[in-house]
Amino acid sequence: MRRDLLITALLFTAVGFAGGVVYTRYAPGGPQAPVAPAPAAAASALSPEAEAALPEGHPPLNVAEEWSRLQQQAEANPKDARAALELANFLYDVERWQDAIRWYQRALELDPRNTDARTDLGTCYFNLARYDEAIAEFNRTLALEPDKPQALYNLAMARLRQQDKAGARQAYEQLRRSHPDFPGLPQLAQLLDEGRAR
Repeated sequence: MRRDLLITALLFTAVGFAGGVVYTRYAPGGPQAPVAPAPAAAASALSPEAEAALPEGHPPLNVAEEWSRLQQQAEANPKDARAALELANFLYDVERWQDAIRWYQRALELDPRNTDARTDLGTCYFNLARYDEAIAEFNRTLALEPDKPQALYNLAMARLRQQDKAGARQAYEQLRRSHPDFPGLPQLAQLLDEGRAR
């Protein structure tokens, strides 16, 4: 077998496996993200040839280098909300919740109506078990976009973590009315029936 075909096959197998793991961990209905931040991801174990063969648009495998690049870009452009948001999203993706919070806050200082950033900020707080702050951010999101499905779902989950079943049910009912096909509804209904959040 040709070497380039072997490298490509191994690469796509690794990417497919990683994609499946990420999907099953974070898809609605799957297990929730861990409460504690994961350790910083290690540098890529692939050879330089395999890294060069990654499809266009594939996220870089060397997390530390990408983190440094994005941070330099955000610090060099302190008035650019997109640069801060790109770094925040990257840190979110590698489960560096506390680090992501700082950059979401900066992005929101520059663009306070960004409901995606605000929801992700709330999710960072949630993943750090800072439920009051998470709920406050989800409520701020909903004040701007009352039927935002991910904010409603996350609000219900955070309220369940605080043993506020009535508040969780209220968010669930609003989500069910506004987005009856939302993938996480069955899991949320089950958790409400059990009276807990995972």
